Amino acid sequence: MRFVLKADAGAVKIKISYPNAGSYAVLANDVEIPYTAWDSAIGRPAQLTKLVGCGENRFVGVENFLEFYITTDCEIKIVPRDSISVAVRLDWTLDEFYADDGITTFVDRMAAALGVPASQIKVVAVYQGSVIVEYFVVTDPEDEAPQDTLDAVQAAFIDAIVNDTLDLGAPVLEATVVTVDEDGEECETADSVCGLKTECDNDECAVTCGNDDCYRKCNNKCDKGDK
Repeated sequence: MRFVLKADAGAVKIKISYPNAGSYAVLANDVEIPYTAWDSAIGRPAQLTKLVGCGENRFVGVENFLEFYITTDCEIKIVPRDSISVAVRLDWTLDEFYADDGITTFVDRMAAALGVPASQIKVVAVYQGSVIVEYFVVTDPEDEAPQDTLDAVQAAFIDAIVNDTLDLGAPVLEATVVTVDEDGEECETADSVCGLKTECDNDECAVTCGNDDCYRKCNNKCDKGDK
C-alpha cells in the first residue's frame, strides 16, 4: 500500500486495523522506519510523538493495528513481510520480567536460541497472564530464500521447546508459533503450528505438533507419541 498526503501543509496520523496478525515494514521515501521504542508502562510500542517526522510508526499486537505519521513531503509504503508469529507464556510476573531488562534481554536470548540477529525479532505485545510475549521473526529483505529461513527458525523453536533448552530467564509454560505469509494469512499445514503447555492435569500432557508427529511433554519429560 502507498500513501501520499496531498495538501499545501500539515500532517496526519493514520491507523489501519488488520484482521490477522502480521509483520509490516513502513518505508518513508523508500527508507524503512523502525517501530517506536518499547513502552513498558503500556506493554507495547510507544505512542507516536509526531516529533520524529514522516514514517514514525508502531504495530500493536493482540489488537492488530498499525499506526503511522505522514507529512506532505514524503510517500509512505507499507510492505508486508513473510514472518513467524510467536507467543510464549513465562512463569514470571510483569515486574520480574522488566526487572530482568524486559524486552532487550528477552530478544537477545530468543535471537541466540533461534540463530537469528536480534534486529529480526519484533516484539509487539507484552501482557499479564503470567507474562505473555508476542513477537514476529522476520527475514532479511535481501534473503533470497525467506521461506527456507523461516522453516529453519520454526524448527529451531520447536526443538528448543520439546527438548526444554529454551532459556528465557523463567520457565516456559506455553508457546505457539505460526507461519504468516506476506498477505497476513496463517499457514494451514500441520508443521506451521506448535503449542506447548507444561502444566499437567490428571497426568494428561498437552501436545506439541510438528510435521506428522506429536510430542508429549509433562513434568519436563518428553516422549514422542502419536498424533
